Amino acid sequence: MSEASKWIEKARETYKFHKTKLLSNSDWTVAKTAHALRRSIGSICEDLLIARWLKTHEPQLTKFSHAYEALEFIREEKRKLELE
Repeated sequence: MSEASKWIEKARETYKFHKTKLLSNSDWTVAKTAHALRRSIGSICEDLLIARWLKTHEPQLTKFSHAYEALEFIREEKRKLELE
């Protein structure tokens, strides 16, 4: 498995877990997902952000070897949108 596919798969799995819990429990939160997966809220939020962007920007994101590079790309794209 390549480095890129590892962080992409982690983001997708986090998103799938979180969404499943949200659909079955309206009181579910990102904090509960973080607790359940024994991770920080920040890392869960990053995975959820990546997973959402993969839906519309997968070709761009899969070019990156590491999640932090994808996050930099996403943040830069969001800044550009805010300036329009």
